[in-house]
Parts: sequence; structure tokens; C-alpha cells
Amino acid sequence: MDVQDYEYYEARAKDVKLEDITSSQLNADILERLRDNDPDFTHISIGEEYTDESGFVVREGDDLGWLGYFVGRSKELEYLNISDLPDNLNIDSFLRGLGHNRSIQTLCICTDIGESFQTSVPFLRNNNNLRDLTFTCFNIGLQCARNIASLLGQRSSLKCLSFEQANLGDEELVEVAAALRIQPQIEELNLSGNDIGRDGCVALGSILEGMRNPNLAALDLGYNNIDDEGLIALVAGLINCRNLTTLCLSGNELITGAGLRSLSTLLRSDHCRLECLHLYQMNMDNDGVTVLAAGLVRLPTLKKLNLSNNRISDQGIQDLVGSLVNCSLEDLYLSHNSFSVFGLRSLGTLVQRATRLKSLCLRNNAIDDEGLQCLVEGIVNCCSLTHLDLSNNQSITAAGLTSLFPFFRSDNCCLEELWLREINFGDEGAAALANGLIGNESLTTLPFSLDGSGMTSRGWAAFSKLLCDTTSVNNTYLSNHTLETIGGYVVHAMPSDIVEYLTLNRVSQKNAALRKILDSHPDIDVEPLFQWKLKCLPLVVRWLENARSYLGNVNESTEVFQCRQLSAVYKFVRGMPQLAVDGYRGEKMKDVQSKSKKRKFDQTL
Repeated sequence: MDVQDYEYYEARAKDVKLEDITSSQLNADILERLRDNDPDFTHISIGEEYTDESGFVVREGDDLGWLGYFVGRSKELEYLNISDLPDNLNIDSFLRGLGHNRSIQTLCICTDIGESFQTSVPFLRNNNNLRDLTFTCFNIGLQCARNIASLLGQRSSLKCLSFEQANLGDEELVEVAAALRIQPQIEELNLSGNDIGRDGCVALGSILEGMRNPNLAALDLGYNNIDDEGLIALVAGLINCRNLTTLCLSGNELITGAGLRSLSTLLRSDHCRLECLHLYQMNMDNDGVTVLAAGLVRLPTLKKLNLSNNRISDQGIQDLVGSLVNCSLEDLYLSHNSFSVFGLRSLGTLVQRATRLKSLCLRNNAIDDEGLQCLVEGIVNCCSLTHLDLSNNQSITAAGLTSLFPFFRSDNCCLEELWLREINFGDEGAAALANGLIGNESLTTLPFSLDGSGMTSRGWAAFSKLLCDTTSVNNTYLSNHTLETIGGYVVHAMPSDIVEYLTLNRVSQKNAALRKILDSHPDIDVEPLFQWKLKCLPLVVRWLENARSYLGNVNESTEVFQCRQLSAVYKFVRGMPQLAVDGYRGEKMKDVQSKSKKRKFDQTL
């Protein structure tokens, strides 16, 4: 199909029939929504295979020129994804129309469009709303990298540039990095899952070092086969990035102590303002942590640190704790390491001192009951921790979970999520958790493996009593109305009463207690209130009146509910007949005396 100018489509737009230029009704509907500027149609994906209503599936009979025209004139479209396209398809027709668009904020390209990248230049140059440009999930060869570099050689409004899992090698990055000089306004650069290696780091570091006031705030270099020399070269450029707040080097296992020493130099630099540092799966041992700690101690801005999946043990965690006591740490991830009692006691000290710590992840750390007890000694006074992950520490038993009691019941406790997946704590552990959570009003999420917890009906009974203790109205009122998730998300694997109580807590937490009382106590026992004589009768009547509005939720008729009200009043009268009679006579005497006084007053007039 010939490539036509935008004006060609503009002149014929009023008369074109959408069914004649598309291969399916779904594609015709997409063009109609674009043409009519449907405010709900903000995302579109173009490729060979899509199933949702925003996917334009390119087949024989589809005119990409018309698609480009309608995309170009759209004022509502915010996101565009270009995926695999049929071979030998001339995409220039589409890209010429795209060049007129001014609303798209995110463009994701998942295929090599060859020299057609040049046709995209007007779009990149003229669309001041474009913020995010992503190249992902295809192999960017050297020529493709040159084409992309030519595209990026234009001034733009880009804030985020991503080459994620695009098989970008060192030669390709050299081409792309040179174009970054034209884009100093970029704030986020994502190069994760490629293979830029040492030479790529040298090129990127050189570009960043030579830029004047780069605006880079987030850099992701995870899983790129970076070694010590590459990191040393990169750090020279990163020191020049005074706005850098997020750095990810995860998965680069070739980095050793020499590279970490260079990174520590960055952390100690006067202008370093890092808030998030991701060093996941770096094969880092205690010596590496010691080197890193020398830099962290000078970094008060740090909020998130991820050291999961390394080889850190007690000595490393002790050195780390000493370097973090003066920072603003909010999230600490230490999963898949190995800590004993000494390391966990030291970590507990950090938690106690880190007044802003919200999330602590300790998955798969060989923690046992004694280690958990040492950790609890520190976290019991923490007033900020909302997320604690102890999953896959399979040596934790009911005894360890019992040690959480003082934390759950502390006035400082604000824990919202406690993850216990892959821990076989059994019925005793379930009872320990249920007993510990009595009176707790913060925890909403308690995930554990339904098929790996070792629980039977006895364990579920403990949770059922926690959520709704039906032994008395008062105990039902004092039950836990905060928990929303227990176990997994497969509700059919849990007892029906547990599912019902959790749903009540989640959907109507403010009136969960009231609804549980209405469900569990069809004949409310008012005898415990007799000690206050008739003073509580008006309160009971008022409570029942307030409960009337929830009858539809408990599937109870108005007639049945009125019987409840009458029954409650009857019980008071039956339980204290003399008080009821005296009260009735007293009111009558007041009426007689009032009328007598009124008659005497009238006679004096």
C-alpha cells in the first residue's frame, strides 16, 4: 500500500466507511472511538495478536494509514503500544499520522521498525506531553541501536527512557548513550535485563560525567553482567548526577569488594542524595557488606535498601546495623540470607531505633523460635512497622509465634501485614496467633500457605473464635473486626464462617461488630446489664433502633426484628419487676402531682 500524506486522509475523512478500511468489527470500533474522541478510550495496542477491546489486530485489509490518521487527531489517547507486526508491512503510513498526535504520554515499542524510526521524529519532537518511551522484549541489534540513537538525537519532553530486556549489548549502548547528551532532562533510565557489561558502563559513565547538570533521578542497571571495572567507570559519572535518588545494581554478581568500594565512594560524596538502593542477588558476603557499610553510614537520606538473596550472615548484619542507625530507613529487604540469634538481636536493635521503618522482609533466613524471640525484643517498641515478612522460615513453630504476643498487644503496634507463607505451624501455631491477636486493631492481612500450614479444623476454630466469639454478646463485640485476609486468596479452601467474618470486616468494618451480634445472637441476653438496673434499658433500645438499618444485610424481616426489641424490654421487666412497677408508679405520681399543682395555680388566678 502506498504511503500517503496526512492531508490525503484529512480530505477523505468525512466520507470514509470504517468497515471498508478494517478487517474486523473490533478494529472498526476502535477507529470509531478514536474518531469520536471517546474519553474512556485512552490505551491502544497494535500488533498481530490481542484479545481485549483496546487491541488493534493487524491483518490483511487493515489500512494503517487510516489508523495513524485517527491516532494522530485523537485528544484522549494516552498510551500506545506497538508490538509484532506482519512482515513486509510499511509502517510509515501509520507513523506519519502519529506525528500529529499531542496527547500520548507513553509510547512502548516491542519490535524493530528499522529505518521507520526516522519517521517517528516529528512525534518525538512535537508532542510535549510524551513522558515515557520504552523499547522492550525484542533484540536491539547494532543497526537498530543506531536508528534509535538517531531518533533520540532530537530535543524532546521525555522524562523516562527504558530499554528493558532488549538484549542491548555494549556496542549498542555506546550508540544510544551518545544520544543521551541531547536528553539531559531525562529523570529515569531503565537498562535492566540487558548485557551492557564493562564497555557499556564506561560509555554511560563517560556521558554522564560530561553532561552539565544531568537531571537523572533513577537508574536501573539490574542483570547486566557489570563487573568491578565497569562499576568504577560508572561511579565517576554518577557522582555528577546530583539528583540521583534511586540506583539498582541487582543481579550483577561479578561485582566484588573493589566495585563495592567504588560504590561506597559514591555514597560518601557530598552531593549524594540516594533514597533507594537495590543490591539484590549480588553474591555479596560479609566482607562486601562491611565495605558497603562504610558508605551507608554517611547517607542519611536512605529510605529503601534491598540486600536480599546474598550471602550475608551475623557479622555482616551487625556491620550493616551500625551504618543505618542515623538514616531515614523505611523499607529493609534481607530475604534469602542467613541470620542466627546474634544477628537477629542486632537487627532488633536497628528496628527499635529506626523510628520510620515501615517494612521489614526476612523471608527464607533460617530463623527459628529463639531467633524470632530475639527479633521481637526489638520490634515490640517499634511504632512505625506496618509490614513484616517471615515467610519460608520453616523452623518457626507455635513457640516462636507465641513470642509475638507482646508485640501484637503493644500500644505501639501498627502492624498491618504479617506474612507467614511456607511455615508449618499447625493447630498450636494457629491458636498462638489467634490468642495473640485478641484486642489487636491494626493487623488486616495474615497470609500463609493453606496447604502447607498443617492446620486442621481445630486451628480454624481458633481463628473463628478470634473473629467472632459467640459465647456472649460482649465477647462478640470484643472480637477481632480488623482482619480482612487470612491464609490465601482461594476462599473455597477455607471454612465458610471464616470467609463470612473476613468479608464483614473488609466490607463494613465500622459496623462489623453490630452485624456479627445480630447474626450470632437472635435472642440477646441482657442479664449482664441488670447490675446497672434500668439505666441500660434506654441504651439497649437505642442500639436496636440503630441496628434496624442493617436488617437487609443480615436477611432479617422487620417483624422478626421487632420481636427482638420487645424481648429485650420484656427481659428487663421480668428480671426486675419491682423496679419496673416502682418506675411506672413513680411516673404516674409525677403526673398526678403535676396536674394537682396546675389546678392550684389555675385557682389562684
